Amino acid sequence: MSIEKLERLFVFLNSQPQKKLHVNWHGGEPLLAGKDFFNKIVELEKLYPDKLWSNVVQTNAILIDSGWAKFFSKNHFHVGVSVDGSEKIHNHDRVGATGKGTYQKVMRGVNMLRSYGIHPGTICTVTKKSVGFGKEMFLGLVNAGFKSIAFNAFHNTASESIGDLYGLSDKEWLTFLIEIFEEWVTLNDPTVRVRELDSMLAWIKSKSANCRVYRGTCHQWFAVDDIGDIYPCERLGKEIYFGNIDSIKTVEGLSTNPVYLKWKDSIVILHPKCQSCNLQSLCHNGCVSHRKSDNGDAPLYVYCESRLGFYNYLQSKLTETEKEKGHE
Repeated sequence: MSIEKLERLFVFLNSQPQKKLHVNWHGGEPLLAGKDFFNKIVELEKLYPDKLWSNVVQTNAILIDSGWAKFFSKNHFHVGVSVDGSEKIHNHDRVGATGKGTYQKVMRGVNMLRSYGIHPGTICTVTKKSVGFGKEMFLGLVNAGFKSIAFNAFHNTASESIGDLYGLSDKEWLTFLIEIFEEWVTLNDPTVRVRELDSMLAWIKSKSANCRVYRGTCHQWFAVDDIGDIYPCERLGKEIYFGNIDSIKTVEGLSTNPVYLKWKDSIVILHPKCQSCNLQSLCHNGCVSHRKSDNGDAPLYVYCESRLGFYNYLQSKLTETEKEKGHE
């Protein structure tokens, strides 16, 4: 993104009515934009002191040196790092230009961040190739010192999970979640938080989960690419295009855009299965980007059965624990 386009972006962002703004800097690899670009971000945010800016960077950490770590610490950036479990699993698919695994380079960046008081969380992508190694992936992240862990099920929107080398099936995701939960219970360390477990345990208490992939809608989020084109959440790709920040100059302009309004209405239409589900008010038909329609109905969350299955599994485990306490 050019500096001129970045300046235009901040005019657009400042038009939002809320005081606190969350800005996620994603790529590809966002640090390739360079330190001068990120210094400009901070400079522009200071031009709008009425807003409370919250910045998050999701990075592979390979480029992080003392300069980056000092910058993030000084300017209170939250940092997330992409690490796919253990060194062995990570290096299987995340390789550099030479074909060698990148795990050691990633962890050098992570340790540099930690030396400046930044303790990044991690997002671990789970694919069909790695789904059978849940214990190894979880313990690999824990042993590497991560306390905030999130697992993303890789869903390939371009193909069916059967025959796909990477996309997870519903059944595979359920098996993985159960394995992670069992390892988390065995670990017995309350300082280790797992997004998927926290979210589902909140459901058990009839509370809403914080993560937006459990809220069923992302209309309050939008993605802006390097030339200023506006789309929904980055998970949805560029199939749905709202316009450009040069023509849609304000958030109000976006909120009245016919394409945006049509899309916003479409993502809250419930599948018939959701309409009769007692978890609908908590699940909201899952992540919008992970929905699929097979027979003309409204799209259904592709991991619906694993969500229901994991919820029922946790309920049975908690009931079992309560019975054991009652016999003590």
